[in-house]
Amino acid sequence: MKKILLFVLLVVVAWQGCQYTELDEYEGGSSIYFSITRDTMKYSWGKIDSDIDEQVLQLPIYLFGEVANYDRTIRLRTELCDTDSLRAEVDEDFKAIPSELILKADTNVAVLDVVLMRTEELAKHNRMFTIVIEEDSWFDSEYNWRKDSDGNPYFIGHSMTVIMTENFPKPWWWKDDDPNFGFWSYKKADLICSLCDISRTEFVGNEVIPDYKLRYYGKKVQRYLNENPVYEDDGTLMTMGKNAQG
Repeated sequence: MKKILLFVLLVVVAWQGCQYTELDEYEGGSSIYFSITRDTMKYSWGKIDSDIDEQVLQLPIYLFGEVANYDRTIRLRTELCDTDSLRAEVDEDFKAIPSELILKADTNVAVLDVVLMRTEELAKHNRMFTIVIEEDSWFDSEYNWRKDSDGNPYFIGHSMTVIMTENFPKPWWWKDDDPNFGFWSYKKADLICSLCDISRTEFVGNEVIPDYKLRYYGKKVQRYLNENPVYEDDGTLMTMGKNAQG
């Protein structure tokens, strides 16, 4: 039994190693792909402070097959979502994706830098777009074809859909009607972090924030709200918890 398990493990390790490196015995040309396990990825702005409105997402494109001693061009195109509320727009939600990327000589991976842009609408709706690798004479597609359990062919690896979300998580210590902050909302949490100069990473982290600090933050934000009323998305007036009143 141990010998069988060892053999299976060696096969799995060997198969995984083949995905990202050149195979000396492979004679089927070259294929390129984003991933063979997924065609969608989520990018969350939730733990990134609200004053940061641009981030660079690095998407690797892998080579399967023969490494060449010369540069090769990967051609790309961008597809936008058909649903208006989810469609990411060029130069609004992300900067234009280049139509070409160079796979350098003697390498088996190229990295595409995608500049993501944060908008206020992201707090209401996710934003998504798709990057597609175009087929051309540099790379064939033999490796990218698979068959499902019924023997039907399907194509893998040539697209990656990026879904951006704000997704600011509720801290573990924030009670349903928190005595310092009241009821949870994304807008309120963002205001607390902004006014009190708290990083979102610290705010939602595992470390315990001392109660005296939470009381201070609650009172400080309530004083601000007394002079600068803010309304929640449902139209109600934003207020802090009972400890922050008076």
